[in-house]
Amino acid sequence: MTVRFFGMISTLSALAACGGGGGGGGGGGGIDPRLARLDVYEAQKLRVLGDPGAGAMGMDPTPDIAMPDAGTGVFEGSATIRLEGADPLVLFGDVAVTIGFGDGAVSGNMDNFFGTNGNGVVVDYTGALGIDGGDVGGADTNGITLNYGGALSAPGESLTFEGAMTGEFLGDPLGALTAADLEAEVTQNTVPVDATIVLIGETTGVVSP
Repeated sequence: MTVRFFGMISTLSALAACGGGGGGGGGGGGIDPRLARLDVYEAQKLRVLGDPGAGAMGMDPTPDIAMPDAGTGVFEGSATIRLEGADPLVLFGDVAVTIGFGDGAVSGNMDNFFGTNGNGVVVDYTGALGIDGGDVGGADTNGITLNYGGALSAPGESLTFEGAMTGEFLGDPLGALTAADLEAEVTQNTVPVDATIVLIGETTGVVSP
């Protein structure tokens, strides 16, 4: 699973090559501040997933015995969305997920997205994808399912999402989670398209009781 996630998130370098092109975050012809966010996302990706091609090791799956059976964990990081329709898009955004290890409660948000539009210009996207429910394996199981849905829009682009991501917790002690929907069903300007959604989040601290 980790290798496949790495391949999906490698599109970071492709967007970075776009430089400061277009959108509301470019800052008047200087260096696009969104590129700094890409650097943060890339650094997190290397910490969590590693870089198999460069021999960099990421986090191993959390051992079953190390999974908490109580408390709440908050995970923050990034989401990558890739649409494969007639006008392919690549988007990046922020993620915050709260996991209740005792009661299995799952909530969160993916927002603050930016990326390409149908013309290949980098723009900001409004809207958010909510994470509302899912399935946490609980003690002695490190798997997770995250249900998501919502809408994103930019000039000329209207995207709607609904589905579920599956993934796992990483690190010993638990330090991150990663999840993906590799066959997402997304509507792009009323047309169904194939898409991939990948999420990475690191704990903001120890799991609290």
